[in-house]
Amino acid sequence: MRIIMVTAGNYGARVVNTMAVHGLAPQIVAVFDYTGEGGDFLDDPSSLLPSRTPDADLTVAAGLGGDLNLVAAEIAAESGSGGIIVESHAPGQLPDGLRSEIDSLVDCAIFPTPFCSLEPVGDPHIDAFASRFGKPEVEMEGNERVVSVKVKRSAPCGSTFYVAENIRGVPLDEVDVAAGEKFHNYPCLASMEVDPRFGDTHLHVAGYLTREAFKRAAGVPGAHAEVDPEVCRGAECGFICMDVCPLVRLSMGTIRRGVTAEVDPFSCGACEKCMRECPSGAKKMMGPGKR
Repeated sequence: MRIIMVTAGNYGARVVNTMAVHGLAPQIVAVFDYTGEGGDFLDDPSSLLPSRTPDADLTVAAGLGGDLNLVAAEIAAESGSGGIIVESHAPGQLPDGLRSEIDSLVDCAIFPTPFCSLEPVGDPHIDAFASRFGKPEVEMEGNERVVSVKVKRSAPCGSTFYVAENIRGVPLDEVDVAAGEKFHNYPCLASMEVDPRFGDTHLHVAGYLTREAFKRAAGVPGAHAEVDPEVCRGAECGFICMDVCPLVRLSMGTIRRGVTAEVDPFSCGACEKCMRECPSGAKKMMGPGKR
């Protein structure tokens, strides 16, 4: 697979470095960096196209804002890329109208928000990338403590590798808290501004996804919401909890609609939004420091 990277800023540089260090360097045929170029609106995005664009199967845009993402889409079209991945890690980085323009230029365009929510979508080249980088997934060996961690899929920024390297020796029942701390120590470069599309910050969501990977590997759910089925009146309230859960709003299966609401304890980020909004008081927080 031949990959073109179109990047800007520290975030874009971090993604390129992660890909290169962890196995995709031979497949990157070009890196076009636009740090310091333009703003949200460009009069003529085509003026920023490179003089020569190599053939490629996939284009990945990381760290771009506004119309620079349209430049990435034009590069994808010039290269013959069948697919393009255009990430966003801050509110307003990729307006809906711009997404529509990008969709019209390539066969398959996806917009993971944040980048570490990426999962396979059915396109062979995007899925080949997503098998290595996207929603974190790890395997863990340990008894009472973490002995070793294998990263099966890392967040594109590389934070999963960092957490994996620094969580050895942690008691399994403390993995949730430790993974969150190590994630923030990396540190994540995603925005701390609340995104109205999912009612939380990109940084928090990235943290929830990282903690989920390590909690699942440890087999210990850590802090999470739990539903009392005797109290839940999901059908009556219209499952408000699903409407306010940031991960459900990002199409994750964190809360499912059954006879009552059902929470996946490993996916739950313990943001407590569902507990605060539940009109019947059917939810309580479980795990370390919760009751």
